[in-house]
Amino acid sequence: MTTADAGQRSSDLASDKSNEIDKAAQDAQPVLPANLEPNLEPKLEPKLDMNAIIEPVAHEMKLVEEWLTTNLIDDSAFVGDLLKQLFMSGGKRIRPLVSLLASKASLQDETVDPHHCKMSRLHIILAVLTELIHSASLVHDDVIDKADTRRGKTTVNKRFNDKMAVLLGDLLFAQASICLARIMNPNIVGVYGQVLGDLCSGEISQMRQQFSLKVDFDAYIQKSIGKTASLIAAGAHCGAILNARDNSVVQSLKDYGLNLGICFQIVDDLLDVTGSAASTGKPVGGDLKNGLITAPGLYILERQDDVSSRFAELIQQGKIEEEEGLQEAIAIMKDYGGVEKAERLAQSYGEKARQSLAVLADSPSRQALSAIIDYVLLRKS
Repeated sequence: MTTADAGQRSSDLASDKSNEIDKAAQDAQPVLPANLEPNLEPKLEPKLDMNAIIEPVAHEMKLVEEWLTTNLIDDSAFVGDLLKQLFMSGGKRIRPLVSLLASKASLQDETVDPHHCKMSRLHIILAVLTELIHSASLVHDDVIDKADTRRGKTTVNKRFNDKMAVLLGDLLFAQASICLARIMNPNIVGVYGQVLGDLCSGEISQMRQQFSLKVDFDAYIQKSIGKTASLIAAGAHCGAILNARDNSVVQSLKDYGLNLGICFQIVDDLLDVTGSAASTGKPVGGDLKNGLITAPGLYILERQDDVSSRFAELIQQGKIEEEEGLQEAIAIMKDYGGVEKAERLAQSYGEKARQSLAVLADSPSRQALSAIIDYVLLRKS
């Protein structure tokens, strides 16, 4: 399968999934890369730091943080402490940030007076809801992956046991359901119902792809949408639904979230190859060691030469489960174009996300949404 074919098929997959996310813009189609290897470079903003990005919604982000760390009250002091530790253990909060910025950018009056443009409590709840679902999925993922650490700290399943982690994840999903009920919007209920299905189907797809050389870019992008992009897209466009914006705005923000989410997942997969345990909080090569072939590896297999044959041999014979074989596979991805092509793939999705913002009037929130793309492309953790 050629890279161009992968791009066209990936576009179709993202369009199909986008149409399932909500009914508010079901007739529109997201625009995804037709060519997955453009010669693109990240467009760096002058103030590419998280504080500058957060600034348009700094007050609202503080409210989200307070909700997560103090308002999730449980009858059990033990569970309450566990929840507090979970949300105070770090995390980039990209999902609620995207939700708040997109909500504010799609308010009609932000371009008139952005400094006095107030969002409602429902926008805050939407952002909290998005982070709760994300956190619940991570707790469950750690059980499935038998992970010992996340963000450099001991996972719930390692600290206690799998049963405790599963129940904590379920509790977070329950809290998310309460938030969803408070929003009282059937379209948004449908969106997040689809997100939960996407998370499960994405994880199932990943499990079926372990140690398989038959994985292609179609399956990879589909999995990335399910595991990552679907939730980011939901947070990005549901604020516009709350703001009663027309379908073009809703759809454009959905496209933004889908493309940003795919970009985010590709960068995450790149960091598994190029990052360090100190910066990512996870062992380097963990995906490959678990038999997951991501974008850098797929580009190697696409070569169909001696290099790809050796890479396939390392996987088929289980040599990647040993440190020497794992390091050889990582070196192949770095030295023979796998990493470089995956970086360009991430950039192409990032640029498509940026193009989706054109429907919005210029504002501090729109500029911050654009800056998030650069932040994602350049992140090291």
